[in-house]
Amino acid sequence: MVADLIISSYNFMGCDAFNIGAYDLSLGIDFLKREEKKAKFPFISANLCDSHGQRLFKPYLLYTIDGVKVGIFGLIDKRLKLAKIPGGHKLKVKDPFEEAGKITAELRSKGAQYIILLTNMTGLKCRKMGHRGLPINLIIGSSKKNQISIPLVAKNTYITHLDRGGKCIGYLEVKFLDDDKEKQLSATERYEGKIVDGLYYYNRFVKLKLSMPDHPVIAPKVTAVLEKIKRLQAVKATTNMTIPTKKLAATGDKKYVGVQTCRKCHPQRYTLWQNSAHARAYHALILRGQEFDKECIGCHSLGYGRKGGFSDLHNIGFYANVQCESCHGPGSLHVALKGDPSKIVKKKEPAVCLQCHIEEKSPEFNFQKYFHKTCSLGEKKK
Repeated sequence: MVADLIISSYNFMGCDAFNIGAYDLSLGIDFLKREEKKAKFPFISANLCDSHGQRLFKPYLLYTIDGVKVGIFGLIDKRLKLAKIPGGHKLKVKDPFEEAGKITAELRSKGAQYIILLTNMTGLKCRKMGHRGLPINLIIGSSKKNQISIPLVAKNTYITHLDRGGKCIGYLEVKFLDDDKEKQLSATERYEGKIVDGLYYYNRFVKLKLSMPDHPVIAPKVTAVLEKIKRLQAVKATTNMTIPTKKLAATGDKKYVGVQTCRKCHPQRYTLWQNSAHARAYHALILRGQEFDKECIGCHSLGYGRKGGFSDLHNIGFYANVQCESCHGPGSLHVALKGDPSKIVKKKEPAVCLQCHIEEKSPEFNFQKYFHKTCSLGEKKK
């Protein structure tokens, strides 16, 4: 369903090349080969093979763009966890560095003047690839270990990475320079870009904002898929649907007691909480139809998947919304011992908030600003 959405969208946009990465194999190679037939663009991988060592996809592509012969090849990281892939026993991954040497030589022999590598290898491995001195002009990486990064140069190879959060579109301008053209570059162009081996690179990321209008063709497809996912999540939500979540002092016999219990001794903090977005966090999911989304519920409720918490998404009860114990841990012992301060977590640290307010989901988060707005009762800002 999601794969079909991605492929149909790429078909519409006119994608030129698609390198196979680890996530693309999550439903197995047989599924991916079936999906390939729906694509109007080529799937490539120079080192992903069957168990006999035969390539499963085209290793590279050759295009002529503005009179320049461009070669594009793809490599998948050697550390592919085959045991976790359906039908992984059918696959073999050849050494990406060895294959890069063979492919670049072949591309050069066919007249490629500019060579691009698409890969999911880590930033370190991309740099190692560049330092090997192969005729690779550009490496575009997509490792999950890399967020948006400043492009770098390894020998004469320019290396950049994709935005892993899907919040930006990468834009890279490449110009072939001769002496005269290099002199014609403005001071601004020289400052914003970089000249590498007679080529001018200008790399930037265009941030996608909610204010940008949705595309009239793509948007309805996305909406239709999201609606199907919501219906499936509602059907599949069961008492054993849990997610691994970092536990905050959820040990021993501690249980969650809920914000109404906290209110009895901390009325002022309850009022502050009641006026915060935390008090409406679960309702925000309902408005978007995501109350059964296991990727979201943990940060919009209290104790989901934690010891002493809940796991039944159909009966959330008093666990709805982000509450005091979301940060301070289960409060049953604290209450039973008449407010014993040693029985509750009292830390006011960014690490607690950053379990949910991660860059990918909460890019505007600022600990000092949010803490004093949501939890402070007039304490002086540091």
